[in-house]
Amino acid sequence: MLDLLVYLDENLIRNLNSVVLNGYIDIRTFKKVRDRSIGGTVSLSDKEGKSWDSKEGKDKIEGYKTKHKSYANSSYCGNEKSLDFEGRDFDRNEQEIKKISTSFTFHSDLVNFLKRNNSIKNIKEVNNLRDIEIGDYIEIRGSVQDTSILFYIDTLLKIFNCYGYDFLNNLINDKKEYKLNYNIIGNLLTELKNSISVNETKDLIIKNNNTSLLLPVNENNFLNSHFNMFDIVHCNCKIFGKVMMVKEDNAKCISLLRKSSQENYYEDLLNYIDPYLKLLERNNIILPQKVECNIKGKMIMILPISICI
Repeated sequence: MLDLLVYLDENLIRNLNSVVLNGYIDIRTFKKVRDRSIGGTVSLSDKEGKSWDSKEGKDKIEGYKTKHKSYANSSYCGNEKSLDFEGRDFDRNEQEIKKISTSFTFHSDLVNFLKRNNSIKNIKEVNNLRDIEIGDYIEIRGSVQDTSILFYIDTLLKIFNCYGYDFLNNLINDKKEYKLNYNIIGNLLTELKNSISVNETKDLIIKNNNTSLLLPVNENNFLNSHFNMFDIVHCNCKIFGKVMMVKEDNAKCISLLRKSSQENYYEDLLNYIDPYLKLLERNNIILPQKVECNIKGKMIMILPISICI
């Protein structure tokens, strides 16, 4: 069966590709140069000339007489010829080959490499957590769950805004047992929402038999932001990633509020506002079902590299 990729963490793929494989080349350029040209210089010259010189003189010295004559005759005739020749053979042939490897190529090469080296554990059903260790690269299947503490909080805030805080606060004006108002509760929930959604990361819960798979995912990695993490709720999918945590605790494996770094405080806060939410229900305001803050039982936390359906 051909898998369809719906989630891919490009940063993890590139980083892992550079470590496990040989990196990648974006551009290669090859050049072959040859140039053909012929050049030459020729010069010719003829020279001819004649000259004549004649001198006659007479000297007179007391008691002696001298007389002298001199003649000079010169001529020249010459030819000059020079020839220069230059030839070159030079071909220019330039070729550029550009090879761009996409993240999908890196993903395929990486998965195939790890499988050839038996570095990926392929798990269909989790039976024994001792078969899985922290640091393992695994491929595992499961069904996507709709559990999300973040969207639960977001839904409460939308309800508060729809009804208006003035209307909601009027419900507790005459009840002394309520020390807070819905403005305060809304502000506290907004701060909690912001703290557990920093950098667009959210928890995606997937079930494999009786084992919960917890995946910290980034919304931007779902098909280049054109896909939502809950578009595949209750669908089976295959996860390729690295095991970060393996735990089994019926009381509490891990908190979905851990990203706030104040999970105990915010868990107490959500329990503390239960009476205020029940007050709204008694006034016929429909609220979402409260989400359990902790994952219990068998749990594997996986840093997802890719998700396929």
